[in-house]
Amino acid sequence: MLQPNKITALYCRLSQDDANYGESYSITNQKKLLEKYAADNGFTNCKFYVDDGYTGVTFDNRPAFKEMYAEIEKGNIGTVITKDLSRFGRNYLLVGQYLQIIFPEFNVRYIAVNDNIDTIQGDDEFTELRSLFNEWYVRDTSKKIKAVKLAQAMRGERVNGAVPYGYIPSAEDKNHLEIDERYAPAIRDLFKLYAQGKGLMDIVRYFKEKKYPNPKAVRMLREKPDFDIRTLDEPYVWNRRSMGEILDNPVYLGHTYTHQSYKVSYKSKKVIEYPIDQQFEFLNTHDPIIDTDTWEIVQRRKADRPKVSRQSEADSFSGLLFCGDCGTRMSVHREKSRPRVFYTCEGYNSRREKSNQCTTHSINKKIVEAVVMDDLLRVTAEARERRAEFIAKCKAKSSDSTKKEQAVKKRELAKSEKRLEEVKKMFVRIYEDNTLGKLSDDEYKLLSDTYKSEQMSLENNIEEISAELDKILDDEQNVERFLKIVDKYTDITELTFDLLRDFIDKILIYENDRVNKTRKIEIFYNFVGNIS
Repeated sequence: MLQPNKITALYCRLSQDDANYGESYSITNQKKLLEKYAADNGFTNCKFYVDDGYTGVTFDNRPAFKEMYAEIEKGNIGTVITKDLSRFGRNYLLVGQYLQIIFPEFNVRYIAVNDNIDTIQGDDEFTELRSLFNEWYVRDTSKKIKAVKLAQAMRGERVNGAVPYGYIPSAEDKNHLEIDERYAPAIRDLFKLYAQGKGLMDIVRYFKEKKYPNPKAVRMLREKPDFDIRTLDEPYVWNRRSMGEILDNPVYLGHTYTHQSYKVSYKSKKVIEYPIDQQFEFLNTHDPIIDTDTWEIVQRRKADRPKVSRQSEADSFSGLLFCGDCGTRMSVHREKSRPRVFYTCEGYNSRREKSNQCTTHSINKKIVEAVVMDDLLRVTAEARERRAEFIAKCKAKSSDSTKKEQAVKKRELAKSEKRLEEVKKMFVRIYEDNTLGKLSDDEYKLLSDTYKSEQMSLENNIEEISAELDKILDDEQNVERFLKIVDKYTDITELTFDLLRDFIDKILIYENDRVNKTRKIEIFYNFVGNIS
Protein backbone atom coordinates (compact mmCIF):
# COMPACT_ATOMS: atom_id res chain seq x y z
CA MET A 1 0.00 0.00 0.00
CA LEU A 2 1.49 3.33 -1.09
CA GLN A 3 1.37 6.41 1.15
CA PRO A 4 1.81 9.34 -1.30
CA ASN A 5 1.39 11.93 1.45
CA LYS A 6 4.46 10.59 3.27
CA ILE A 7 8.17 10.45 2.48
CA THR A 8 9.65 7.39 0.81
CA ALA A 9 13.05 7.05 2.45
CA LEU A 10 15.74 5.63 0.14
CA TYR A 11 18.46 4.58 2.58
CA CYS A 12 22.05 3.94 1.40
CA ARG A 13 24.96 2.80 3.56
CA LEU A 14 28.58 1.87 2.81
CA SER A 15 31.21 0.86 5.36
CA GLN A 16 34.96 0.88 4.72
CA ASP A 17 35.00 -2.92 4.50
CA ASP A 18 32.07 -2.96 2.03
CA ALA A 19 33.97 -0.55 -0.21
CA ASN A 20 36.53 -3.28 -0.87
CA TYR A 21 33.93 -5.28 -2.80
CA GLY A 22 33.83 -2.88 -5.74
CA GLU A 23 31.43 -0.63 -7.57
CA SER A 24 28.35 -2.83 -7.00
CA TYR A 25 28.41 -1.80 -3.33
CA SER A 26 29.07 1.89 -3.99
CA ILE A 27 26.74 4.66 -2.87
CA THR A 28 26.30 5.69 -6.54
CA ASN A 29 25.18 2.20 -7.50
CA GLN A 30 22.79 1.99 -4.54
CA LYS A 31 21.22 5.33 -5.45
CA LYS A 32 20.66 4.31 -9.07
CA LEU A 33 19.09 1.00 -8.07
CA LEU A 34 16.76 2.56 -5.45
CA GLU A 35 15.76 5.45 -7.71
CA LYS A 36 14.82 3.04 -10.52
CA TYR A 37 12.92 0.72 -8.16
CA ALA A 38 10.93 3.63 -6.72
CA ALA A 39 10.04 4.92 -10.19
CA ASP A 40 9.07 1.47 -11.51
CA ASN A 41 6.83 0.74 -8.52
CA GLY A 42 5.07 4.09 -8.20
CA PHE A 43 6.79 5.45 -5.07
CA THR A 44 6.74 9.26 -4.89
CA ASN A 45 8.05 11.98 -2.56
CA CYS A 46 11.38 10.13 -2.40
CA LYS A 47 14.29 11.34 -0.25
CA PHE A 48 17.78 9.89 0.01
CA TYR A 49 19.43 9.25 3.39
CA VAL A 50 23.09 8.34 2.94
CA ASP A 51 25.66 7.07 5.47
CA ASP A 52 28.98 6.73 3.67
CA GLY A 53 31.74 5.07 5.71
CA TYR A 54 29.64 3.78 8.63
CA THR A 55 29.44 0.25 9.99
CA GLY A 56 26.16 -1.61 10.01
CA VAL A 57 26.79 -3.14 13.44
CA THR A 58 25.47 -0.11 15.31
CA PHE A 59 22.68 2.35 14.53
CA ASP A 60 23.20 5.24 16.94
CA ASN A 61 26.39 6.58 15.29
CA ARG A 62 24.96 6.91 11.76
CA PRO A 63 23.92 10.55 11.16
CA ALA A 64 21.66 9.90 8.15
CA PHE A 65 19.93 6.98 9.86
CA LYS A 66 19.32 9.12 12.96
CA GLU A 67 17.85 11.86 10.76
CA MET A 68 15.60 9.31 9.03
CA TYR A 69 14.50 7.79 12.33
CA ALA A 70 13.59 11.24 13.69
CA GLU A 71 11.24 11.68 10.72
CA ILE A 72 9.79 8.20 11.37
CA GLU A 73 9.02 9.19 14.97
CA LYS A 74 7.22 12.31 13.69
CA GLY A 75 5.11 10.12 11.38
CA ASN A 76 6.51 11.70 8.21
CA ILE A 77 7.91 8.52 6.59
CA GLY A 78 5.73 5.76 5.19
CA THR A 79 8.28 3.49 3.48
CA VAL A 80 11.99 2.68 3.89
CA ILE A 81 13.77 1.04 0.94
CA THR A 82 17.34 -0.33 0.84
CA LYS A 83 19.37 -2.23 -1.75
CA ASP A 84 19.49 -5.29 0.52
CA LEU A 85 19.09 -6.14 4.19
CA SER A 86 22.82 -5.73 4.94
CA ARG A 87 22.61 -2.04 3.86
CA PHE A 88 20.05 -1.51 6.62
CA GLY A 89 22.19 -3.17 9.26
CA ARG A 90 24.39 -6.11 10.25
CA ASN A 91 23.23 -6.51 13.85
CA TYR A 92 20.86 -9.47 14.04
CA LEU A 93 19.09 -8.34 17.24
CA LEU A 94 18.70 -4.66 16.31
CA VAL A 95 17.57 -5.36 12.73
CA GLY A 96 14.92 -7.70 14.10
CA GLN A 97 13.80 -5.07 16.63
CA TYR A 98 13.33 -2.46 13.90
CA LEU A 99 11.57 -4.75 11.41
CA GLN A 100 9.35 -6.60 13.88
CA ILE A 101 8.58 -3.94 16.52
CA ILE A 102 9.55 -0.35 15.74
CA PHE A 103 8.52 -0.08 12.08
CA PRO A 104 5.11 -1.76 12.60
CA GLU A 105 4.41 0.56 15.55
CA PHE A 106 4.97 3.60 13.31
CA ASN A 107 3.18 1.97 10.35
CA VAL A 108 6.37 2.01 8.26
CA ARG A 109 6.78 -0.40 5.36
CA TYR A 110 10.29 -1.83 4.75
CA ILE A 111 11.64 -3.11 1.43
CA ALA A 112 15.00 -4.74 0.67
CA VAL A 113 15.09 -4.87 -3.13
CA ASN A 114 17.72 -7.53 -3.88
CA ASP A 115 16.62 -9.78 -0.99
CA ASN A 116 12.96 -9.67 -2.10
CA ILE A 117 11.84 -8.54 1.36
CA ASP A 118 8.66 -6.46 1.71
CA THR A 119 7.04 -6.27 5.14
CA ILE A 120 3.64 -5.51 3.61
CA GLN A 121 3.61 -9.13 2.39
CA GLY A 122 3.94 -10.44 5.97
CA ASP A 123 6.75 -12.29 7.74
CA ASP A 124 9.39 -13.99 5.62
CA GLU A 125 10.99 -16.95 7.42
CA PHE A 126 14.25 -16.30 5.54
CA THR A 127 14.57 -12.66 6.66
CA GLU A 128 15.93 -13.56 10.10
CA LEU A 129 18.32 -16.07 8.55
CA ARG A 130 19.64 -13.42 6.13
CA SER A 131 20.08 -10.99 9.02
CA LEU A 132 22.00 -13.63 10.98
CA PHE A 133 24.29 -14.30 7.99
CA ASN A 134 24.91 -10.55 7.66
CA GLU A 135 26.05 -10.42 11.30
CA TRP A 136 28.25 -13.50 10.88
CA TYR A 137 30.03 -11.67 8.08
CA VAL A 138 30.88 -8.80 10.45
CA ARG A 139 31.96 -11.17 13.21
CA ASP A 140 34.24 -13.09 10.84
CA THR A 141 35.69 -9.85 9.45
CA SER A 142 36.28 -8.56 12.99
CA LYS A 143 38.12 -11.75 13.93
CA LYS A 144 40.41 -11.49 10.90
CA ILE A 145 41.09 -7.79 11.51
CA LYS A 146 42.06 -8.57 15.12
CA ALA A 147 44.54 -11.17 13.91
CA VAL A 148 46.09 -8.70 11.46
CA LYS A 149 46.26 -5.94 14.10
CA LEU A 150 47.85 -8.27 16.62
CA ALA A 151 50.54 -9.15 14.11
CA GLN A 152 51.09 -5.44 13.40
CA ALA A 153 51.30 -4.66 17.12
CA MET A 154 53.88 -7.38 17.63
CA ARG A 155 55.98 -5.82 14.87
CA GLY A 156 55.79 -2.45 16.62
CA GLU A 157 53.48 -0.82 14.09
CA ARG A 158 51.12 1.90 15.28
CA VAL A 159 47.83 0.07 14.76
CA ASN A 160 45.26 2.73 15.67
CA GLY A 161 46.97 5.56 13.78
CA ALA A 162 46.81 7.94 16.76
CA VAL A 163 49.66 10.46 16.81
CA PRO A 164 50.87 11.69 20.23
CA TYR A 165 50.85 15.44 20.87
CA GLY A 166 54.23 16.86 19.85
CA TYR A 167 54.91 14.29 17.13
CA ILE A 168 54.05 13.86 13.45
CA PRO A 169 54.22 10.70 11.28
CA SER A 170 57.21 10.50 8.97
CA ALA A 171 56.45 11.15 5.31
CA GLU A 172 58.49 8.04 4.38
CA ASP A 173 57.08 5.68 7.04
CA LYS A 174 53.79 6.35 8.82
CA ASN A 175 54.85 4.02 11.65
CA HIS A 176 57.85 6.22 12.46
CA LEU A 177 57.32 9.37 14.53
CA GLU A 178 59.18 12.63 14.07
CA ILE A 179 59.20 15.57 16.48
CA ASP A 180 56.75 18.31 15.50
CA GLU A 181 58.51 21.48 16.66
CA ARG A 182 55.28 23.46 16.37
CA TYR A 183 53.90 21.70 19.45
CA ALA A 184 56.86 19.94 21.10
CA PRO A 185 57.72 23.04 23.22
CA ALA A 186 54.47 22.49 25.13
CA ILE A 187 55.60 18.96 26.04
CA ARG A 188 59.05 20.16 27.15
CA ASP A 189 57.52 22.93 29.27
CA LEU A 190 54.98 20.57 30.84
CA PHE A 191 57.65 18.12 32.01
CA LYS A 192 60.08 20.87 33.04
CA LEU A 193 57.55 22.82 35.08
CA TYR A 194 56.14 19.72 36.77
CA ALA A 195 59.67 18.53 37.57
CA GLN A 196 60.32 21.94 39.16
CA GLY A 197 57.34 21.41 41.47
CA LYS A 198 54.65 23.42 39.69
CA GLY A 199 51.07 22.22 40.15
CA LEU A 200 48.94 21.30 37.14
CA MET A 201 46.61 24.29 37.60
CA ASP A 202 49.62 26.63 37.55
CA ILE A 203 50.78 24.96 34.32
CA VAL A 204 47.28 25.27 32.82
CA ARG A 205 47.41 29.04 33.41
CA TYR A 206 50.95 29.22 31.99
CA PHE A 207 49.91 27.31 28.84
CA LYS A 208 47.01 29.69 28.31
CA GLU A 209 49.39 32.68 28.52
CA LYS A 210 51.81 31.02 26.08
CA LYS A 211 48.88 30.13 23.76
CA TYR A 212 49.82 26.47 23.48
CA PRO A 213 46.91 24.84 21.56
CA ASN A 214 45.32 21.99 23.50
CA PRO A 215 45.16 18.40 22.12
CA LYS A 216 41.66 18.90 20.68
CA ALA A 217 42.75 21.99 18.76
CA VAL A 218 45.84 20.21 17.39
CA ARG A 219 43.74 17.22 16.35
CA MET A 220 41.43 19.54 14.38
CA LEU A 221 44.43 21.19 12.73
CA ARG A 222 45.79 17.80 11.68
CA GLU A 223 42.48 16.84 10.10
CA LYS A 224 42.04 20.23 8.41
CA PRO A 225 45.27 22.27 8.06
CA ASP A 226 43.29 25.42 7.24
CA PHE A 227 41.07 25.02 10.31
CA ASP A 228 40.66 28.21 12.37
CA ILE A 229 41.08 27.15 16.01
CA ARG A 230 39.60 30.47 17.12
CA THR A 231 36.22 28.92 16.32
CA LEU A 232 36.76 26.53 19.25
CA ASP A 233 35.84 27.43 22.81
CA GLU A 234 39.07 28.07 24.75
CA PRO A 235 41.55 26.42 22.31
CA TYR A 236 44.45 27.27 24.63
CA VAL A 237 42.90 25.91 27.83
CA TRP A 238 44.15 22.46 28.77
CA ASN A 239 42.52 20.06 31.22
CA ARG A 240 44.54 18.38 33.93
CA ARG A 241 43.58 14.90 32.76
CA SER A 242 45.25 15.45 29.37
CA MET A 243 48.37 16.75 31.10
CA GLY A 244 48.43 13.76 33.45
CA GLU A 245 48.17 11.32 30.53
CA ILE A 246 51.09 13.06 28.78
CA LEU A 247 53.22 12.95 31.94
CA ASP A 248 52.59 9.18 32.14
CA ASN A 249 53.34 8.46 28.47
CA PRO A 250 56.82 6.95 27.78
CA VAL A 251 56.44 7.78 24.08
CA TYR A 252 58.17 11.08 24.95
CA LEU A 253 61.28 9.10 25.94
CA GLY A 254 61.42 7.72 22.40
CA HIS A 255 59.72 4.38 23.13
CA THR A 256 56.72 2.72 21.45
CA TYR A 257 54.06 0.63 23.20
CA THR A 258 51.50 -1.33 21.19
CA HIS A 259 48.63 -3.69 22.06
CA GLN A 260 47.48 -1.18 24.68
CA SER A 261 43.69 -1.54 24.49
CA TYR A 262 40.85 -3.48 22.91
CA LYS A 263 37.10 -3.25 22.33
CA VAL A 264 35.01 -5.63 24.43
CA SER A 265 33.05 -6.66 21.32
CA TYR A 266 32.63 -5.74 17.67
CA LYS A 267 29.15 -4.56 18.71
CA SER A 268 30.42 -2.27 21.47
CA LYS A 269 32.38 0.99 21.57
CA LYS A 270 33.71 0.33 25.08
CA VAL A 271 37.51 0.20 25.17
CA ILE A 272 39.49 -1.56 27.90
CA GLU A 273 43.20 -1.14 28.61
CA TYR A 274 45.42 -4.20 28.47
CA PRO A 275 47.55 -4.81 31.60
CA ILE A 276 51.05 -3.44 31.21
CA ASP A 277 52.51 -6.97 31.10
CA GLN A 278 50.41 -7.76 28.00
CA GLN A 279 51.53 -4.69 26.06
CA PHE A 280 54.44 -4.85 23.61
CA GLU A 281 57.42 -2.60 24.28
CA PHE A 282 59.82 -1.30 21.62
CA LEU A 283 62.64 0.90 22.95
CA ASN A 284 64.31 3.85 21.18
CA THR A 285 62.08 3.81 18.12
CA HIS A 286 62.09 7.59 17.58
CA ASP A 287 63.71 10.78 18.85
CA PRO A 288 62.75 11.64 22.46
CA ILE A 289 61.30 15.03 23.38
CA ILE A 290 62.41 14.83 27.03
CA ASP A 291 65.45 13.30 28.76
CA THR A 292 65.50 10.36 31.16
CA ASP A 293 66.43 12.47 34.22
CA THR A 294 63.42 14.76 33.77
CA TRP A 295 61.14 11.75 33.24
CA GLU A 296 62.36 10.07 36.45
CA ILE A 297 61.92 13.24 38.50
CA VAL A 298 58.38 13.65 37.18
CA GLN A 299 57.48 10.02 37.94
CA ARG A 300 58.85 10.32 41.49
CA ARG A 301 56.88 13.51 42.03
CA LYS A 302 53.68 11.92 40.72
CA ALA A 303 54.16 8.84 42.90
CA ASP A 304 55.16 10.68 46.06
CA ARG A 305 52.81 13.64 45.93
CA PRO A 306 50.01 12.72 48.35
CA LYS A 307 46.39 13.51 47.62
CA VAL A 308 45.51 16.01 50.32
CA SER A 309 42.68 18.45 50.77
CA ARG A 310 43.19 22.15 50.13
CA GLN A 311 43.03 22.77 53.86
CA SER A 312 45.89 20.38 54.67
CA GLU A 313 49.53 20.54 53.67
CA ALA A 314 51.54 17.67 52.21
CA ASP A 315 54.28 16.50 54.58
CA SER A 316 57.71 17.17 53.09
CA PHE A 317 59.01 13.68 53.97
CA SER A 318 55.94 11.81 52.73
CA GLY A 319 56.94 8.59 50.93
CA LEU A 320 60.65 8.94 51.77
CA LEU A 321 60.81 7.50 55.31
CA PHE A 322 61.05 3.74 55.90
CA CYS A 323 61.59 1.59 58.97
CA GLY A 324 65.19 0.43 59.02
CA ASP A 325 64.24 -2.81 60.79
CA CYS A 326 61.14 -4.14 58.99
CA GLY A 327 61.25 -2.08 55.77
CA THR A 328 57.71 -0.68 55.89
CA ARG A 329 56.84 2.99 55.42
CA MET A 330 56.75 5.48 58.27
CA SER A 331 53.40 7.19 58.91
CA VAL A 332 53.11 10.88 59.72
CA HIS A 333 51.16 12.02 62.81
CA ARG A 334 50.16 15.51 63.90
CA GLU A 335 49.18 16.33 67.46
CA LYS A 336 46.19 18.62 67.80
CA SER A 337 47.08 19.93 71.26
CA ARG A 338 50.49 21.23 70.19
CA PRO A 339 52.32 21.85 66.91
CA ARG A 340 54.26 18.56 66.97
CA VAL A 341 54.77 16.27 63.97
CA PHE A 342 56.26 12.80 64.35
CA TYR A 343 56.58 9.53 62.45
CA THR A 344 55.97 5.89 63.41
CA CYS A 345 56.49 2.54 61.70
CA GLU A 346 53.45 1.32 59.77
CA GLY A 347 54.52 -2.22 60.64
CA TYR A 348 54.04 -1.34 64.30
CA ASN A 349 50.71 0.33 63.55
CA SER A 350 49.47 -2.93 61.96
CA ARG A 351 51.08 -5.19 64.58
CA ARG A 352 47.82 -7.15 64.92
CA GLU A 353 49.30 -9.23 62.12
CA LYS A 354 51.25 -11.92 64.00
CA SER A 355 53.92 -12.01 61.31
CA ASN A 356 55.03 -8.45 62.14
CA GLN A 357 56.61 -7.88 65.54
CA CYS A 358 58.09 -4.42 64.82
CA THR A 359 58.28 -1.57 67.34
CA THR A 360 57.04 2.04 67.16
CA HIS A 361 60.28 3.69 65.91
CA SER A 362 58.66 7.03 66.86
CA ILE A 363 60.77 10.03 65.84
CA ASN A 364 60.12 13.77 65.86
CA LYS A 365 60.12 15.55 62.50
CA LYS A 366 62.50 18.23 63.80
CA ILE A 367 65.11 15.54 64.50
CA VAL A 368 64.73 14.11 60.98
CA GLU A 369 65.01 17.60 59.47
CA ALA A 370 68.16 18.38 61.46
CA VAL A 371 69.88 15.11 60.53
CA VAL A 372 68.94 15.35 56.85
CA MET A 373 69.94 19.02 56.56
CA ASP A 374 73.30 18.37 58.19
CA ASP A 375 74.06 15.37 55.96
CA LEU A 376 72.80 17.07 52.80
CA LEU A 377 75.01 20.11 53.37
CA ARG A 378 77.98 17.81 54.02
CA VAL A 379 77.45 15.77 50.84
CA THR A 380 76.75 18.75 48.54
CA ALA A 381 79.76 20.67 49.91
CA GLU A 382 81.97 17.65 49.27
CA ALA A 383 80.57 17.28 45.75
CA ARG A 384 81.19 20.96 44.92
CA GLU A 385 84.53 21.58 46.62
CA ARG A 386 86.23 18.20 45.99
CA ARG A 387 84.47 17.11 42.84
CA ALA A 388 87.15 14.69 41.55
CA GLU A 389 87.51 13.02 44.95
CA PHE A 390 83.72 12.74 45.25
CA ILE A 391 83.44 11.04 41.86
CA ALA A 392 86.24 8.63 42.73
CA LYS A 393 84.64 7.87 46.08
CA CYS A 394 81.31 7.00 44.48
CA LYS A 395 82.91 4.88 41.76
CA ALA A 396 85.00 2.99 44.32
CA LYS A 397 81.84 1.55 45.79
CA SER A 398 81.47 -0.60 42.70
CA SER A 399 83.69 -3.69 42.77
CA ASP A 400 84.92 -5.91 39.94
CA SER A 401 82.42 -8.55 40.98
CA THR A 402 79.59 -6.08 40.40
CA LYS A 403 80.80 -5.39 36.87
CA LYS A 404 81.04 -9.12 36.17
CA GLU A 405 77.53 -9.55 37.52
CA GLN A 406 76.36 -6.77 35.20
CA ALA A 407 77.88 -8.51 32.15
CA VAL A 408 76.29 -11.85 33.07
CA LYS A 409 72.87 -10.28 33.53
CA LYS A 410 73.12 -8.43 30.22
CA ARG A 411 73.79 -11.70 28.41
CA GLU A 412 70.92 -13.38 30.22
CA LEU A 413 68.62 -10.45 29.39
CA ALA A 414 69.50 -10.54 25.68
CA LYS A 415 68.86 -14.29 25.55
CA SER A 416 65.44 -13.93 27.23
CA GLU A 417 64.44 -11.01 24.99
CA LYS A 418 65.37 -12.95 21.85
CA ARG A 419 63.33 -15.95 22.94
CA LEU A 420 60.37 -13.71 23.86
CA GLU A 421 60.30 -12.27 20.34
CA GLU A 422 60.30 -15.80 18.92
CA VAL A 423 57.40 -16.83 21.18
CA LYS A 424 55.38 -13.76 20.17
CA LYS A 425 55.87 -14.50 16.49
CA MET A 426 54.81 -18.13 17.00
CA PHE A 427 51.72 -16.99 18.88
CA VAL A 428 50.74 -14.71 15.97
CA ARG A 429 51.31 -17.56 13.52
CA ILE A 430 49.01 -20.01 15.33
CA TYR A 431 46.41 -17.25 15.85
CA GLU A 432 46.30 -16.58 12.11
CA ASP A 433 46.28 -20.33 11.31
CA ASN A 434 43.32 -20.82 13.64
CA THR A 435 41.47 -17.86 12.14
CA LEU A 436 42.00 -19.21 8.61
CA GLY A 437 40.97 -22.73 9.60
CA LYS A 438 44.45 -24.27 9.26
CA LEU A 439 44.56 -25.12 12.97
CA SER A 440 41.68 -26.60 15.00
CA ASP A 441 40.41 -24.84 18.14
CA ASP A 442 41.72 -27.68 20.36
CA GLU A 443 45.17 -27.57 18.77
CA TYR A 444 45.19 -23.78 19.03
CA LYS A 445 44.27 -23.87 22.72
CA LEU A 446 46.99 -26.40 23.53
CA LEU A 447 49.70 -24.41 21.73
CA SER A 448 48.35 -21.08 22.96
CA ASP A 449 48.44 -22.15 26.62
CA THR A 450 52.01 -23.42 26.18
CA TYR A 451 53.22 -20.19 24.55
CA LYS A 452 51.37 -17.98 27.02
CA SER A 453 52.95 -19.79 29.95
CA GLU A 454 56.43 -19.43 28.46
CA GLN A 455 55.76 -15.78 27.53
CA MET A 456 54.69 -14.93 31.09
CA SER A 457 57.77 -16.64 32.51
CA LEU A 458 60.07 -14.80 30.10
CA GLU A 459 58.44 -11.41 30.76
CA ASN A 460 58.77 -11.87 34.53
CA ASN A 461 62.42 -12.88 34.09
CA ILE A 462 63.14 -9.87 31.85
CA GLU A 463 61.47 -7.51 34.33
CA GLU A 464 63.53 -8.90 37.23
CA ILE A 465 66.82 -8.74 35.33
CA SER A 466 66.08 -5.21 34.07
CA ALA A 467 65.32 -4.04 37.62
CA GLU A 468 68.60 -5.55 38.86
CA LEU A 469 70.54 -3.94 36.01
CA ASP A 470 68.99 -0.56 36.78
CA LYS A 471 70.59 -0.77 40.21
CA ILE A 472 74.07 -1.36 38.80
CA LEU A 473 74.11 1.14 35.93
CA ASP A 474 77.33 2.80 34.92
CA ASP A 475 78.63 4.51 38.06
CA GLU A 476 80.15 7.53 36.30
CA GLN A 477 76.87 8.26 34.54
CA ASN A 478 74.98 8.06 37.84
CA VAL A 479 77.43 10.36 39.61
CA GLU A 480 77.10 12.93 36.82
CA ARG A 481 73.32 12.81 37.19
CA PHE A 482 73.63 13.47 40.91
CA LEU A 483 76.09 16.32 40.33
CA LYS A 484 73.56 18.00 38.02
CA ILE A 485 71.16 18.11 40.96
CA VAL A 486 73.89 19.52 43.21
CA ASP A 487 74.61 22.28 40.67
CA LYS A 488 70.89 23.08 40.51
CA TYR A 489 70.80 24.06 44.21
CA THR A 490 73.52 26.56 45.06
CA ASP A 491 72.16 27.68 48.43
CA ILE A 492 70.13 25.19 50.50
CA THR A 493 68.32 26.89 53.39
CA GLU A 494 65.10 24.89 53.59
CA LEU A 495 64.08 21.25 53.04
CA THR A 496 61.17 21.72 50.69
CA PHE A 497 58.97 18.92 49.32
CA ASP A 498 60.52 19.17 45.85
CA LEU A 499 64.14 19.60 46.96
CA LEU A 500 63.95 16.43 49.04
CA ARG A 501 62.68 14.42 46.07
CA ASP A 502 65.40 15.78 43.83
CA PHE A 503 68.12 14.61 46.21
CA ILE A 504 66.80 11.70 48.26
CA ASP A 505 65.71 8.20 47.28
CA LYS A 506 64.84 6.98 50.78
CA ILE A 507 65.65 7.44 54.47
CA LEU A 508 65.86 4.48 56.89
CA ILE A 509 64.90 5.10 60.51
CA TYR A 510 66.11 2.50 63.03
CA GLU A 511 64.85 1.97 66.58
CA ASN A 512 66.54 3.74 69.48
CA ASP A 513 69.54 1.99 71.04
CA ARG A 514 68.47 2.39 74.64
CA VAL A 515 71.83 1.17 75.97
CA ASN A 516 74.02 3.64 74.08
CA LYS A 517 71.20 6.18 73.74
CA THR A 518 71.81 6.58 70.02
CA ARG A 519 69.71 6.15 66.89
CA LYS A 520 70.86 5.10 63.45
CA ILE A 521 69.49 7.00 60.44
CA GLU A 522 70.62 6.12 56.90
CA ILE A 523 70.10 8.50 53.99
CA PHE A 524 70.19 7.15 50.43
CA TYR A 525 70.63 9.75 47.69
CA ASN A 526 69.29 9.43 44.15
CA PHE A 527 71.77 7.75 41.77
CA VAL A 528 74.64 7.45 44.30
CA GLY A 529 73.10 5.75 47.32
CA ASN A 530 74.46 6.17 50.86
CA ILE A 531 77.47 8.53 51.04
CA SER A 532 79.28 7.91 54.31
